[in-house]
Amino acid sequence: MTQTGAQTPRRVLGIVDSGCAGPCLVVLGGIHGNESAGVAALQRIVDRLAPPPSLRRGQLWALCGNLGALTRGKRYLDRDLNRAWLAENLARLGAREDAPAEDLEQAELVETFERAQRQAQGPVVFLDLHTSSATGAPFSCVSDTIANRRVGLFLPIPMILGLEECVDGTVLEYFNSRKLAALTIEGGRHGDASSVDNLESAVLLLMQHLGLVDGEEFGIDERHSSLVLAADGLPRVLEVFHREVVQDRDAFNMRPGFQGFQVVPKGERLAENDGVVCAAPTGCRILLPLYQGKGEDGYFLVRRVPWIWQKVTTLVRTLRLQEIVHWLPGVRRHPDWPRTLIVQPWTAKLLGVRLFHLLGFRRERQVDGSLQVSRR
Repeated sequence: MTQTGAQTPRRVLGIVDSGCAGPCLVVLGGIHGNESAGVAALQRIVDRLAPPPSLRRGQLWALCGNLGALTRGKRYLDRDLNRAWLAENLARLGAREDAPAEDLEQAELVETFERAQRQAQGPVVFLDLHTSSATGAPFSCVSDTIANRRVGLFLPIPMILGLEECVDGTVLEYFNSRKLAALTIEGGRHGDASSVDNLESAVLLLMQHLGLVDGEEFGIDERHSSLVLAADGLPRVLEVFHREVVQDRDAFNMRPGFQGFQVVPKGERLAENDGVVCAAPTGCRILLPLYQGKGEDGYFLVRRVPWIWQKVTTLVRTLRLQEIVHWLPGVRRHPDWPRTLIVQPWTAKLLGVRLFHLLGFRRERQVDGSLQVSRR
């Protein structure tokens, strides 16, 4: 068994290798520099794994995200490091002499991710640890694939579908494009001690689920109970149906006092965005209200996904009905993008977008009067 921690570069908080084949868990903290709780949680875990007990099998890679921004306590310095993980952006890294500070950070992360994948002796699973500017329960976010759902549903906290599909260029896209399981875990509010505890507990529970650690040695039952308490009886699975995009941070004003998962009635005023009053279009819950200086997402609105809908989703995807949905009237495959459908307006109105969500087509955009929906 090998273990590295303090001697490794700052980018790598620790690499713990059991010496036995098994899953490789890659965990990233601090991709936003004002979200240090993930780094603190990972450091606790690495320190605890230094003496016995350590890993039973597989590997743990504990990584640090935006080093420059973390040093200054800012979300980012030149650009958001969690918004540029599309293939075309990765191809341009290092091509400019006046490149943003985050280009170097991203290039180093890519090299580290690739090294982890080369050295893995089993399936790779990726976790991205975050906190937010508002108080709220911890939760996970996954791109809507069955593999991601299986990992996310193991944690006793709400799982959010559709959030990653409506935000371009997150680091999860890097791993999802490689058909690897990946999820984000939001631990709570910036600076709260409980956020560190929540993130540490979530990582340890997933390590136990993957067989990396023994549950009794790491107090997994207590960790599980603490997350159940933090989740406070919230719905198990929710989906995003609205993202409030912020074009100019100075022109966005979130009304004070909102908390994550707070129920908001239809018509309640939520914010002012570029002079326009934003109100809830229906009764729902609000997620990640923006109360910090930087950010492109004013808030998200979410609704519960019924249990039966979850079961139907698993069934229809197991039957691979997503492969033949283009046979429906008014639906055709995109000529260039095999995972994208072009849906005529009358079909979208008749069938509703939730049918396409059921089949994993959650990324939506209007192009030339038609609805385009894409899936992972």
